[in-house]
Amino acid sequence: MSTIIAKYRQRNNLTQQQVANQLHVDKSYISRVESGQKPMTQTMCSAALSNASDANLLNDVAYEMTGGHTLPTPSDRVYDGHRMSYVFRIQKEIDEFMEVLHRNRLDKQPEHLTQDEKEGLHHMISELQDVLFEGTGFVNRLMQDYQIKPQQLNQNRDAKLRMERRI
Repeated sequence: MSTIIAKYRQRNNLTQQQVANQLHVDKSYISRVESGQKPMTQTMCSAALSNASDANLLNDVAYEMTGGHTLPTPSDRVYDGHRMSYVFRIQKEIDEFMEVLHRNRLDKQPEHLTQDEKEGLHHMISELQDVLFEGTGFVNRLMQDYQIKPQQLNQNRDAKLRMERRI
């Protein structure tokens, strides 16, 4: 972990103070991390993921935070396809959706919506699509990792829905 910060500073021509400001610690702590005397804290890792735009740093921090359970990225855009990362992304998307959902009225008939209410509804639908996107990716990752065939899932789901008399 000590080389991650040093390499990041060199790549971006940053001082220890600038990196310390980004990671919400003091300069001396960055110095001790770089020398291997102190570890990066969870708070520092979260700050790095939130505040830095350097794809290499983000990838390195994700790799360290997950104990090596991240996939290498083929481009400068960080996207982790490991099944463990989907849990965090899905929760984030669900939280965003729920926040928007509670600001919208679904009891109003569509023809009576104001322009602001229509825009709010569009935003809510967009957030729900984000949840579905992450959920679909998670299902596909799990099926791939555990060699589960879609037919197995569909049969089990259809049987359950028939028992509940929903189909």
